[in-house]
Amino acid sequence: MVELYIVRHGETDTNYTGKINGSATDLSLNGTGKKQVEHLKEHLNINDFDEIFASPLKRAQETAAILNQDTLEIQTDKRLREINYGSWDGLLADDVHEKYPNCFDENGYLTKNYSDYSQNAETYQSVLDRLQSFIDDMSNKGDKKILVVCHGFVTRSFVQLVTETPDIEDILEPINASVTQIKISNKTGRTYLGYYGRLENI
Repeated sequence: MVELYIVRHGETDTNYTGKINGSATDLSLNGTGKKQVEHLKEHLNINDFDEIFASPLKRAQETAAILNQDTLEIQTDKRLREINYGSWDGLLADDVHEKYPNCFDENGYLTKNYSDYSQNAETYQSVLDRLQSFIDDMSNKGDKKILVVCHGFVTRSFVQLVTETPDIEDILEPINASVTQIKISNKTGRTYLGYYGRLENI
């Protein structure tokens, strides 16, 4: 059984200010974000893990470095990068909502039709495809515990794949510096959701 422990990065200023935060917005962790990850580090023993993968974006790399403590080689995988929100990346969500209310669900998340309006935006299906490729590669790892540091929408997309949820709008965003566990059977390739968005008892 392969166990993936998926960590959402700590807070950035775009998270704090309510801006749309995709792969084109490559900010570092803010002070709160660093404290969040330090808190998680106290509840996560890096020596329990065999490998660590991270998105190439700064906020994920910094989160991985804090958790890793120079223990393992951090393997950067571009498939883990956050969705590219195109021309809307970095804009205030409230401003975009005012112009395109049909692109937001009742939780304030962008709906999949957003890519019809935002220029050069990545589709939700594109994210699912690259994450499925990542899961397929991880399924060949044998019996390992793997730490995966990525992003909010990416974590929701992982859960959508594993639980076969038809609409990602039904999956709430995990809070910063929380952990989601996914298990992959070596024999069948089937995936299971262990837990979602934990801060402790990892």
